[in-house]
Amino acid sequence: MFDWLRFTQPDFVFSAKLPKVITHQKKLNLKEGVETDLIKFIELMQPLWSNRKLGPLLIQLPPSFDSDLDLIESFFKILPNDLNFAVEFRHNSWWNDETWNLLKKYNVANTIVDEPLLPPEPVVTADFAYIRWHGHGGRPWYNYHYERDELEPWVPKIKKITRKVKTVYGYFNNHYHGYAVDNCLDILKMLKVITPEQEKVKQKVNRFLKSRFQEPESKQATLLTATSIDRLLQRLLDPARLTRAKKILDKEVQIKEVTPIRIEANVKQYTIIIDANKKIITHDCDDWTRQAPKKNFCKHIGKIFLSLPEDQAVKILEEINVKKNDWQFKPIIH
Repeated sequence: MFDWLRFTQPDFVFSAKLPKVITHQKKLNLKEGVETDLIKFIELMQPLWSNRKLGPLLIQLPPSFDSDLDLIESFFKILPNDLNFAVEFRHNSWWNDETWNLLKKYNVANTIVDEPLLPPEPVVTADFAYIRWHGHGGRPWYNYHYERDELEPWVPKIKKITRKVKTVYGYFNNHYHGYAVDNCLDILKMLKVITPEQEKVKQKVNRFLKSRFQEPESKQATLLTATSIDRLLQRLLDPARLTRAKKILDKEVQIKEVTPIRIEANVKQYTIIIDANKKIITHDCDDWTRQAPKKNFCKHIGKIFLSLPEDQAVKILEEINVKKNDWQFKPIIH
């Protein structure tokens, strides 16, 4: 923590995410002792706060955490008033005026997100704004580089948000290729607030990315770290099909419904329905009719799991791997 202070510029500000033990395991429940966990975490952040280098603390809820205003208000009541907090909802049930009014009451920022499964509505609920660009399509959290035409619509949104708040915090998902740095500088340039020093960094990043993708494909592959989703998928489809799943374009995936127990989507012209409650996967491509009897995935099923939020994908994949005999893989008969 002290090295963060030592090796960053005086005006560099850090933002941190609350530990999963608070948000995912105990789910903000005071009866589970989250107040003690919160105090311990804030104590760790104290050196940053004392040196005015601590930005908002993010309360990121899991996708399965649906609306419970009484519960979340009880958590808001224990938040210290001298720190800024933002909350990231990942379940559509939170998108309503009752939620926004509650956040305004406690000056907690709604996290404005750009991702495939949630509305990108720029709802401002505090005297600061918190924006996260996750990306679009399959595994945007780990493999997405925004194009200029995707970022341009955000310029007027950011300007509008800026007029409503004191400070805007914006974050692109971290990525092993360095895309977050590049896209962050893209936005600053589009907003015409990029400094000469940042412009030099932008040129350096561009040279790095250009050289990076001129490397042989085999060398690139060695730099990629397999995610837990990759490892789970490798038990359900062969390497060739997994590779083809990753090559399916993000724009060819349409997520129509996502709940903790049901997923319905289209990949290209095909339909996929995953019912976690009934333990049934239905799909209609030709390869699925061959793989289903063997309890293996086709590339389209693989792509859907690569497109879901990581914790939801992992949860379902672990369930399938552990209890494969309980699951039914069925073709859709048209």
